[in-house]
Amino acid sequence: MEFETADLCDDNQNKKIQVLSSEFKNYGGLKKCAGEIVTVKLDKSNWRLLEMLRDEDGQGRVVVVDNAQYFYGVVGDKLMAFAKNNNWKAIILNGYVRDVAHTKDIEVGLYAIGTCPLRNFEKTNSSRGDQLSFGGVTFNQGDYLYADEDGVIVCNEPLIS
Repeated sequence: MEFETADLCDDNQNKKIQVLSSEFKNYGGLKKCAGEIVTVKLDKSNWRLLEMLRDEDGQGRVVVVDNAQYFYGVVGDKLMAFAKNNNWKAIILNGYVRDVAHTKDIEVGLYAIGTCPLRNFEKTNSSRGDQLSFGGVTFNQGDYLYADEDGVIVCNEPLIS
């Protein structure tokens, strides 16, 4: 799939396109990605996300995760390997990542606000399919996300046929 986010914005001025804050950086190996969104709301712990990435076929989708910016590394090399092996295109995380020396070599997009080596080990509540809002964007399950080196954009309908 060939696209440039800047061109998608220019060519779709009649559609409601949202742009994720530039504070989110890509710590993954895939520099351009697109897919339908699956949303996950975590409370510190990454157990639900781990199970999803490990056990489900992502079918080229993008998982958007809100961890409320708790200062824990939520995604590292193990979760990224699960994502790659199960066909997830990208992870957008309102939180922190770890193992970036390795995540940058895995062909999955990984957008987050920073890094933290500390992980949370307790199992806490989480939910899936909720509307999430962070980085100036409201994410809904089933929305479409496009990302490249210019940024991350979201629309409630596909921008590429």
